[in-house]
Parts: sequence; structure tokens; C-alpha cells
Amino acid sequence: MSHNVSLLLVLTAVCLFRSVSLQNDQSATEFAELKEEVRHLSQSLQIINSSMQKDKKKPVMFYAVIREKTFTFNIDTILVFETVIVNEGGHYNKYDGVFVAPREGTYMFSWTVSGSGATYTVTELLVESQVISTAGEYHGGAGHSSGSMTALCEMKKGDHAWIRSTGVSAEHNLYSHDNYPQSSFLGLLLLTE
Repeated sequence: MSHNVSLLLVLTAVCLFRSVSLQNDQSATEFAELKEEVRHLSQSLQIINSSMQKDKKKPVMFYAVIREKTFTFNIDTILVFETVIVNEGGHYNKYDGVFVAPREGTYMFSWTVSGSGATYTVTELLVESQVISTAGEYHGGAGHSSGSMTALCEMKKGDHAWIRSTGVSAEHNLYSHDNYPQSSFLGLLLLTE
């Protein structure tokens, strides 16, 4: 009987040893898999970080003008400055007149609008439908007067900014020609968050 108990104890010990050995082998395999996964995640993180650093270093700025045009526009009309001189990053759309912020930060915008006719021409900078600042001029005599403004504002990534006419006058007369003051719009990223 003692022999059977001893044999049973030996078999139990062998089974336990094998079980521990299998668990160690399984643990070693799982550890190796985890180590490989960490290596892949680390590489991915380095690529993302490198991409973000490059993106942060790229300048964000645009300057666009309206060339050789005289026209009348109504209340709440977005002005389209169609002739792009500078557009670093390509965030200003010359077809709809809207700038889209590529990242969060403090932006500076400046614009000039030249008028004609005996009317007020008043424009405003909007960011996501919030009026940031307004500029205006009244043309009451000879020549062509201009109204200008420079403004700073905080923008989030994906926010839109544009210049539009206001309700100060039912119609606004714009005069933008090479031999007179041109209507223009510029923006640039000053500080990133």
C-alpha cells in the first residue's frame, strides 16, 4: 500500500511538473507574442510622432486677392478672394473663400475691401459663424476708399473662417483693380496649442 501511495505521489508530482512545464512553455510563448506586439506598437507610435512633428513644423499661411473686378454683393455674402498668392498647406479654398484650420492654435487674419459708389461696404470675419471682427468704409466721393482690419482668434482643428458682408447696407459695391487698392484676405497660424 505504501508503494501505491508512493507511486501515486510520484505520478502526481510528474503531472504537476508537466503542467507547470506546459504553463511555463505557454507563458514563454505568450510573453514572446506580447514582446512582439509591444515592438510593433512602439514602431507605430514613432511613425505617428514623426508625422505629427513634421506637421507641426509646416507653416500655415495664405494670402489671396480679388483681381480686376467691380461688382455688387448682397447682405451675408461670403467674399471669394480667388487669386491666391500664397497658400502654404493649401488650407484656403479659392473657390468658396473659406479657410479651414489644420490644427488648434492662435491665428491672425487681416483683410481689406475697397468700395465704390455712395454706399457703405462693411465686412466681418467669422469663425464657425461667430463674428470675430468687422471692417468698413464709406465711399462718398472721388476715388476708391478701403476698409481694413486685423484680428487674432483661437481656432480648433477643422474650424472654418471667412469674410462676409454685413447688413449695414442692402448692397455693397466692391472695386478691386491693379491700379487701385485691391481687396485682399490673409491668414496665418501664430501659435499652436
